[in-house]
Amino acid sequence: MRQQLLAAGVIAALLAGCGLQQDIATRTDLGGSSLQTLPPLSGSTLQDGSFDLVAHRGHPVVVDFWASWCGPCRKQQPDLDAIARCYMPAGVVFIGVDLRDDDANGRAYIQEFGVPYPSIPDPSADVAATYDVPAPPTTVIADSSGHIVSRRLGGLDKPSLISALDPLLPAQRPPKC
Repeated sequence: MRQQLLAAGVIAALLAGCGLQQDIATRTDLGGSSLQTLPPLSGSTLQDGSFDLVAHRGHPVVVDFWASWCGPCRKQQPDLDAIARCYMPAGVVFIGVDLRDDDANGRAYIQEFGVPYPSIPDPSADVAATYDVPAPPTTVIADSSGHIVSRRLGGLDKPSLISALDPLLPAQRPPKC
């Protein structure tokens, strides 16, 4: 009987831990990183172009780490696309980083969702390591000086992303999305 109670307790603790991990993964602000400013980011994009973060100095930046195999990435992508379409004309730069994926799957994902911003492939997670990104989806937001103001692990919804972006734009410029 004692062993059964102990086993039941262990199982309950494991299940509670899994639930807690799921909850944390959807809302974790990744504070505590030594990374204070956006590292360099450049390369060929999955859309057959090129991207260099240096060319976008003076603009707020959203770096979205995603993967075609990532369920939470797929869930947040429509909201992220809508926000990007709304905020890009206001000067916010969006760049995706396709983490641990192959180019064909990344291109199919971009086409499936109609992603309106460029994405750089990161098959070996070198860019993710430079940005202290543990897993997708992770969103890194920087102000127009390149200072990181938010690093979030897990899916973002429209209100969360809007509340992070609006303070980075002059009062007269935040769009109504």
